Amino acid sequence: MGYVLNFYREPSFRRIETEFGITRPEIVTLIVLNYREGVTASDICEFSGHLKANISRGILALEKKGLLRREADAADRRRQFLFMTEAGRALYARYIPMLREREKAMLACLTAAERRSFERILDKLAAHVPDWAAAGEL
Repeated sequence: MGYVLNFYREPSFRRIETEFGITRPEIVTLIVLNYREGVTASDICEFSGHLKANISRGILALEKKGLLRREADAADRRRQFLFMTEAGRALYARYIPMLREREKAMLACLTAAERRSFERILDKLAAHVPDWAAAGEL
């Protein structure tokens, strides 16, 4: 899985970094916020596997660039919820087609039925993550 994923993710992220001037933690943060706004930096770390320090730097950079905004939790002012700005949405809309095209090229060898099966298997694996991820490290 890692072998295939590296050929998808690495060239894609390098291209986005070069063409759009954002880092991997920034890319990942915008991807997460596109699907679920109002999350925290910790939520993004949990989703992406990136270190908190890297995601925090990415969030600061995105905020300085006007691509996201924060709202403090009324119950706990230390906790910050993150939201994409219109500029963040516009940037995301510019780079996500590149990722989708790369994914399409990667899956081109599969038939339609195989793609549906593959998506069901990925969904099943994703749903199972909480059961095994907390089991400990190697």
